[in-house]
Amino acid sequence: MGRGIFLRLFACLSIFSFSIYSYLDKQNTCTELKMHLPKLTKEIQAIHEVNANLQYQIECFENPQHLLSMAGRPEYAHLKFPFTEEVLTVKEGLALQWNSSKEEQKAQQAKSKTPIVAKQ
Repeated sequence: MGRGIFLRLFACLSIFSFSIYSYLDKQNTCTELKMHLPKLTKEIQAIHEVNANLQYQIECFENPQHLLSMAGRPEYAHLKFPFTEEVLTVKEGLALQWNSSKEEQKAQQAKSKTPIVAKQ
């Protein structure tokens, strides 16, 4: 009888110790992740600052005054403004419909070119 109680007590203590160990292990991993969090937030902030700086540079470059000043430079002297007749604007839906109709025409042509062979 004493041996059965000892085995039950040993089993309970071993299960309890294993559960405590797994709980502490999970807490350690959470603590490690929390320690890395400030470093990652600093990196993200630095990336956001770089993105903002690059966006500002893009906006400055695309500024119409800057583009006109660049047009006066000798390396861009060969460029000219297009006439309104040369500018072609296409509606977005029209381009998509044109491509889809071309694909349908190609599919119909492929079907019509496929020979039908009847075996006897």
